[in-house]
Amino acid sequence: MMRNNRKNNVKILLGAVVLYLLFRTKWYSTSFRTSVSENPHQVWEFVSDLSNARLLNPSIYDFDILHEKGNYEHWEFTAVIYETMSFIPMLTNVNYANYILKPSTSKDHFKILSNYQTCFFKYACLYSKSEMTFTPDELHGGTEFQEVIDYQCPLALNWLCSAEVDHQRNEWMSRLKKQF
Repeated sequence: MMRNNRKNNVKILLGAVVLYLLFRTKWYSTSFRTSVSENPHQVWEFVSDLSNARLLNPSIYDFDILHEKGNYEHWEFTAVIYETMSFIPMLTNVNYANYILKPSTSKDHFKILSNYQTCFFKYACLYSKSEMTFTPDELHGGTEFQEVIDYQCPLALNWLCSAEVDHQRNEWMSRLKKQF
């Protein structure tokens, strides 16, 4: 009898270790770039307005701005964003987001910095951060837009996280180009 308990305990322990290794989170990084014909200030202003987020990201179905402060040189706001997953539309998540919007000291250079806590089922939360830059496109005129995203994902779900980020941001870039 003692021997069966020991075997069961070893199996449970091994199962727990495997689950831990598969579902522990790891940080990943990716970047996206595009050019649009409008000037950096106008593109930055458009993207900075959260009410335009639904035009760029079809996954967003609602949002609430919780807190705002600052001025043109340094504007901050906190929002709760509700969205669906691109590949699993029945699965929704809640993003608790903090944004910092600021022009740089250089003429026509603008940034949006953001940090997100994305929660599924109210408890399973992952973190991400984004840095968007809007600079003059010296070669073609208009704006060169770049975004660097660092995000957490469980190792076992990396394929889904990567596909979701790529699909969502490529759609976002496509819609930004259509807007301008």
